[in-house]
Amino acid sequence: MKQKWYQTTIAKGILIIAEHAFLLIMVCCFMCLMSYPVLRSEMFSGTHAEKYEDTKTFADQVLHTGQGISSALGRREVFETDGAYDPEKIINVGNYNQGESTDAENPGSLSYRLGDLVSWGKTAGSGSEEQDSYEDNIVVCRRADGTYHYYYYSEFQELIQNGDLSFVMASDESGMTQEDILLSLKERTFSTEGTETFKGVQDKDNRILYVDCWNYDGYWCKEEYKTVEGKSILEVANEDEAWNGHLSDAFDTVESAVLSIYWEVDQYRSILESYQEGDTNFTYLYVDQTAKQIISNREEYQMGEDLETTLNKIRESGKYAIIYPRLADFETNMKNVNAEEWRSTLQVQGNDDAYVFALSVDTSYPVQDSFYTESQLYEEYGGRAVWVFAAGGAALLLFVLGLVILTAGAGYNRRDEELHLMAFDHWKTEISACLIFLAWFVPVILVGTNISVSSVVSYDEYGNMIQTGGSQIGPYISTGNMIMIGLLALYTCALFLTGYLSLVRRIKAKILWKNSLIRSLGHFLKTIFRNMHIVWKRILIFAVIVLFHWMAFFSYGNIFFFGLMVLAEILVFIYLIRDAIGKHKIQKGIEQIAGGQVDYKIDIAGLSEEQKDIAENINSIGEGLDRALEKSIKSERLKTDLITNVSHDIKTPLTSIINYVELLKQENFQDPKIQRYIEILEAKSQRLKTLTEDVVEASKVSSGNITLEFMNINFVEMIQQTSGEFEEKFKARNLTEVLTLPEEEVIIWVDGRRMWRVLENIYNNAAKYAMEGTRVYADLKVVDGKAVFSLKNISQQPLNISADELTERFIRGDISRSTEGSGLGLSIAKTLTEMQGGKFELYLDGDLFRVTITF
Repeated sequence: MKQKWYQTTIAKGILIIAEHAFLLIMVCCFMCLMSYPVLRSEMFSGTHAEKYEDTKTFADQVLHTGQGISSALGRREVFETDGAYDPEKIINVGNYNQGESTDAENPGSLSYRLGDLVSWGKTAGSGSEEQDSYEDNIVVCRRADGTYHYYYYSEFQELIQNGDLSFVMASDESGMTQEDILLSLKERTFSTEGTETFKGVQDKDNRILYVDCWNYDGYWCKEEYKTVEGKSILEVANEDEAWNGHLSDAFDTVESAVLSIYWEVDQYRSILESYQEGDTNFTYLYVDQTAKQIISNREEYQMGEDLETTLNKIRESGKYAIIYPRLADFETNMKNVNAEEWRSTLQVQGNDDAYVFALSVDTSYPVQDSFYTESQLYEEYGGRAVWVFAAGGAALLLFVLGLVILTAGAGYNRRDEELHLMAFDHWKTEISACLIFLAWFVPVILVGTNISVSSVVSYDEYGNMIQTGGSQIGPYISTGNMIMIGLLALYTCALFLTGYLSLVRRIKAKILWKNSLIRSLGHFLKTIFRNMHIVWKRILIFAVIVLFHWMAFFSYGNIFFFGLMVLAEILVFIYLIRDAIGKHKIQKGIEQIAGGQVDYKIDIAGLSEEQKDIAENINSIGEGLDRALEKSIKSERLKTDLITNVSHDIKTPLTSIINYVELLKQENFQDPKIQRYIEILEAKSQRLKTLTEDVVEASKVSSGNITLEFMNINFVEMIQQTSGEFEEKFKARNLTEVLTLPEEEVIIWVDGRRMWRVLENIYNNAAKYAMEGTRVYADLKVVDGKAVFSLKNISQQPLNISADELTERFIRGDISRSTEGSGLGLSIAKTLTEMQGGKFELYLDGDLFRVTITF
């Protein structure tokens, strides 16, 4: 057979290693492209600029920076007074959340100072505390007209204890004191629902102020500051009809504004501070033509000189863009700019008609800011995009090519043309897929969470470059993260190839669907329907149990359904016990009959009708076996007698014939015909003698009639199959098999069925009589052209008999082994081995027992 190179183990190993290398190259190229925006831009645009300021990435960086500036400028009206940040400015949080401005003359009840809101937001952090964590809570009191009054519990407790307020109960028989009600309010367990004893809350003049009260269970947050009028949110809700009954909305409105203002003020101030003159190469100029106001980070541009003169300076400073309300007036000397996108993105809130917004970058880069850093990076790495993309593409093509070759060679080897499956290929298809996925998903999620996203360069919405390397020129992904991502890629590739190649082998062997759980489930359901006349009782019992359990579960403690469930369980318990006892009786009867006690009768008392029919049929089988056994014994006896008698009867005249032939040979006959006749007589008589001896020898085997069919047998595979068959028996007695086999095939010329019987007998002998917890050694070697197989173990009991006696029929090693076995196993194994031309040897040394078979 001509071997295909891709089917060899070496070729497959090299391809698998190469696949991991190709994937690693692809991942490295991808990380390089994704971590450096300029490379991405070049890759997708298909162009290469000589300088960074001519790339689309540069234009995007300018746009994102301008977006941050425009957002900060849009908050001036909210956060500034006379062009400067004003912490005393009054903010109506309701209007702020809706994007409306605050009326200075009538700010509203929920209005705070800007500085207080910012400080509050800094304290609040990422979110408010849970109200259950506060020492205080809120008590809600309802008036007869349907309005509400809110108290903090500490305030309400003081009013009750001072006598300013008191609870009104229908009678003293309720058993609840003022302190009891206060305590239940503190613990948030007080409720007036379903009771008529609570009549309300009265003042010291015995006037009913509130008809009901309870603990507030809506949303609220801890107040850090009061309103501009010095009131708490509860006081505002008590006095303002708009918030009365909507306390949760009031708290939510305040907290949303607090967190939003804190974040926006921080961004507003940090953006403007980040791009101060002297700290950046970026210049912005915003002219509000309606308000006649000029805002810029360059002091000279705010001096009030002619606008066109200022714009000309910007045009001469490097790369620039000038945005007007009209798209036709848009100006820029940058490439890759979408004028409409820039105008909509850089729109300053509150001014749509009369403005000029100019942005520029001094491309001589006098300041080492992010623009300078990107320019230096581009100068060093920018021209490599094509090569990085080409390397990644080539690795991808080679990976696919390697996958195709591995697909073609999957399941085949150099020894034969048969398909060979691995142990994993025999697992259920869905289980294998789930295990592969989980083995990949869990580690990737656990390790992936430790990979810092900030290590990859990007820009926030305000144009700030986010990176961990500072101004260092080089890759933006740390070495640790690079190694971690590479290891994840290799791990992913290993699991992918494991699952994919197993899938290919399953498809080739046509077991993908055969080993499917869905198919198994379908066959199971099909079996149920086919045997419905047998299993319908069990299905009915199961359905009743399930029904009663669910009825009891959804009845919420109903005693009737609970009783039905208990009754059903008792009946099922009785049924299962009786069924188990009946099965045990039947099993015992089968074991007795199978063990040779064919006259054994199963007691049918107490069995169900179904089990009674089975027991009666088994008893009938025992009677039939008894009759057949008697007939067989009689036949065997006649056969043995015939062989013995015929052999004896033939042996006497045959001996005479041989003797007379010898006498005739001593006569000096000259006639060649007579000499020929004597030679024929001698040959035939010797052949008849050999045949007679062979018949007598073959009769020693239990069957008495053996026909051997010799063929080429791979001794390695036969031993492996036998080992697999006895794996469970060995495990049952805690025996560990140490199997040593050659890698190449070992071919012997034997009868396969008889050779299997030989191996089965000696393995069964080890499984029965080896000491528990020990090892069983099975070794196959090729020595001087002979196949030598040995099986050795430590006997559970001392061996008090010779090796020769153990191979005789009806002989056992010692009295402790008299409980099972007939003493024929080793004798039959030896006879069959020798009949096939092999050699069967036993070696005993104390408790050591070894069988050696040689072909």
